[in-house]
Amino acid sequence: MYTHSQLRALLSVGICALLLLLTGCDINDVHGGPDFEYRESFNSTREISGRTGLFVSNVNGAILVFGVDTLTEVLISGSKIVKDRTLDEAKRHIGDIQINIQESSSTLTIKTSQPNSGAGRTYQVDYEIMIPSTWEVTLTDVNGSVEILNIHNTVSATVVNGTVSADDIVGSAGISVTNGTISGKVFLPENGSCTFNLVNGNATLLVPRTTSATVSAAVTNGSVSVTNLPIVLTTNTRTAVSGVVGSGKGTIRLSSVNGIIQLLGF
Repeated sequence: MYTHSQLRALLSVGICALLLLLTGCDINDVHGGPDFEYRESFNSTREISGRTGLFVSNVNGAILVFGVDTLTEVLISGSKIVKDRTLDEAKRHIGDIQINIQESSSTLTIKTSQPNSGAGRTYQVDYEIMIPSTWEVTLTDVNGSVEILNIHNTVSATVVNGTVSADDIVGSAGISVTNGTISGKVFLPENGSCTFNLVNGNATLLVPRTTSATVSAAVTNGSVSVTNLPIVLTTNTRTAVSGVVGSGKGTIRLSSVNGIIQLLGF
């Protein structure tokens, strides 16, 4: 004999089974999200051939650019990624992603070409690129993380949603993020400039105590701090700091509408 609780449990199971038979639905279709991922790796090399610059344009995914002091050719590698409702669908659509590499006499250009994500399917490309450390670098990404390491030239990066990290940069830097964070360690040259702009997010910049620059850092909502730098202050409030470090030959401009800005000396 079944107890009352056992009968109720059996009845519930039976009702669920009947509903599935009547509707003909797969239980995994309730949320319709991309549950399966397919990856395809890519590798390529390009001659340096007197070039001095790299430009990368991505849509979704990570970009890592690493400068190498002694390099005989540019190394380009990464992964194309599709997430879909089934593994077969993800694999079938991996060809929708194209990596376009264009070469000019001065610049190596790499662009992601892909359809818009939607209908339970997403596209992503992650890049790892090794270039001569003396090259100029310009990167754009819509959604993802950007990391730039050991570049002895000007670096520029623009991200809509994500993060930018620029470490061991010997040169000027211009970085813009709409929603996310910026962090950097920059050795600013004489008359160089470093600009971090955000709408929503925090910025942290490390510079040598021997840096020579005029400084302006401000937020609308949040706070600004300058630590361990010999700065002669002209403005010093919770939301804005300005002044001169050293002889003030270069410029440092840090801003965020909503966020926290930290300028640190080392």
